[in-house]
Amino acid sequence: MSTETYVRNGHHVEITIDHDPTGQCTWSYTVDADGYTEMRDRPLESPEAAMQAAKTHANAKADMLPAGDAAQ
Repeated sequence: MSTETYVRNGHHVEITIDHDPTGQCTWSYTVDADGYTEMRDRPLESPEAAMQAAKTHANAKADMLPAGDAAQ
């Protein structure tokens, strides 16, 4: 399991990548420690692909929110 945390549009994003028993990778994330989102039904082949998919999804969600107060 790996985790990456960063700030996007003033919101704290935390992404977690997990490996299932077959070696496939799944992802989950929170924005401002709220609104847990996960993708378990379509695992990806590599941690890098899972991280990119999670970042794309999480960034879009953070960008739709009003700008936050977190340090850029």
